[in-house]
Amino acid sequence: MNNSFIFFSLFFSSSVFAEDKKMPLMEPVSIGSMMQVFVSLAAVLLIFGGIVYVLKRLGGIRTGQGGKMHVLDGVSVGSRDRVLLIQVGEKQVLVGVSPSGISPISVFDEPVISGQGISDNSFSGQLQKQIKSRLNKDVQTKKKES
Repeated sequence: MNNSFIFFSLFFSSSVFAEDKKMPLMEPVSIGSMMQVFVSLAAVLLIFGGIVYVLKRLGGIRTGQGGKMHVLDGVSVGSRDRVLLIQVGEKQVLVGVSPSGISPISVFDEPVISGQGISDNSFSGQLQKQIKSRLNKDVQTKKKES
């Protein structure tokens, strides 16, 4: 214990033997330098906001899957609900989008809407067919239950 006391006293006493140097006083921050900092910050934020705005207007940068997934068409079925037809690779997926989440409705192996235009079976016709088949399934299950 005595050795550790000697070690710490020698280690920390070096500041006692050091020359007494005065630290230079820091200059007070001027209003001009503060304004320069705020103007620089505002310029950076404006540039960043402009870049974000331009990317939003142009549709942003496509990422993931090399751009093989995109929305083909959509229909609003309520104030906050939509039905979207999404192209994923070679398949098209009909999904319902609401504030509570996204749920798949149907997957089409054959294109409902082609890249050149609407195929023989239009989107609205396929949508109506899917809605009727869902309603018929619900009615049939209720009849079986009763």
